[in-house]
Amino acid sequence: MLSALAIAIVGLLCGGILGVVLGFSVASHRDVLRGVRPNTKNRLILFLARPTAEMNAWEGVVFFLLMVLWLGVFFTLLALPGIAAGRLSGDGPPLELLAIGSTAVAWWLGHKFGAHAWRVMA
Repeated sequence: MLSALAIAIVGLLCGGILGVVLGFSVASHRDVLRGVRPNTKNRLILFLARPTAEMNAWEGVVFFLLMVLWLGVFFTLLALPGIAAGRLSGDGPPLELLAIGSTAVAWWLGHKFGAHAWRVMA
């Protein structure tokens, strides 16, 4: 029972993080390409939320490195609930379905929240 709760929590956390970031990114993509800038003072958001055509060579390298870093984080967060389910299941029932389900639900909710966060800023 405790392992199922731990897997659900890991799935909810990982899926929530993925959902918020991807929801924010997808919602902002069209607006950024049309020239809409977010109403924030956060320098990272302002850096990421602009067309790459406006970046100089140094900024392009930093942007590329951030995207490669995000790719590693993305796949880690995606795999973590399944890895936790495999390790915590032991001799009990397989908990991979719980891991996938909790991650998917949190991803969906996070996606909605991330898109809403962009709309509030833009």
